[in-house]
Amino acid sequence: SKLVLFSMKWLAGLGLSYGLAIIAITFVLKAIFWPLTASSTRSMKRMAKLQPQMKALQDRYKDDQRKMQMKLMEFMKEHKVNPMGSCLPMLVQIPVFIGFFFMMRSAVELRGEEFLWACDLSQTDTIAKIPLPLIGDFPVNPLPIIMGVTMILQARMTPVSPTADQTTQKVMKYMPLMFIVILYNFSAGLTLYW
Repeated sequence: SKLVLFSMKWLAGLGLSYGLAIIAITFVLKAIFWPLTASSTRSMKRMAKLQPQMKALQDRYKDDQRKMQMKLMEFMKEHKVNPMGSCLPMLVQIPVFIGFFFMMRSAVELRGEEFLWACDLSQTDTIAKIPLPLIGDFPVNPLPIIMGVTMILQARMTPVSPTADQTTQKVMKYMPLMFIVILYNFSAGLTLYW
């Protein structure tokens, strides 16, 4: 968190607005983690190609779980595929994400800082309120909506895990909609990063 905050302040000292500093840091982090992301994606694609053969092995040894696991491990070793190859690279990125998340929630530097239509990066980016009966005024926050749309596009470009069942695939398909609901009232700076 401290390193990310220092980087954001340094970029702001160079003349960037805090909103542009958040975007710049996000791009730098994506570039740093690109090799891990690419490795994870390649591993998922290799697993997807081998899925029919793995399914056949599972069907053949469905009565003997131990033998099925042994045969699957031999098969993966033979084809040089690691089932953890798609997960481990993502785990390395989680501490950075958590650090950025907590820094964005508590950075006083964002208070009163404007970016595009957001008047304060430490608050929601409400541009209007829609009066609704029984509920009251409903805020219109564009950044969480834009974030949800980009997450939907990104989810469509990302290959589905070959071991995912139908329920998991549906959950992953509708996850961006859940994130819109969860992040709808988060600060503009945090939503911009996400």
